[in-house]
Amino acid sequence: MKKYISFLTGFLTGAVVAGVLGLLFTPEPGESLQESIKEIVLKTKNEIDEAAAKKRADMEAELAKLRQG
Repeated sequence: MKKYISFLTGFLTGAVVAGVLGLLFTPEPGESLQESIKEIVLKTKNEIDEAAAKKRADMEAELAKLRQG
């Protein structure tokens, strides 16, 4: 368990440091970068919402089948 926590701590620290360095040395200006990140996040959120709605509809249809017999 101790090794797992140590690995996880190192991984998260590395991810944060890499993210900060990536933001510091990016060739885009700040506002442009923020817009790009917002677009990516919104696109990802929309894809997740669509997938969740489809899965919910599939599960509700399966439940209706099971209730019918």
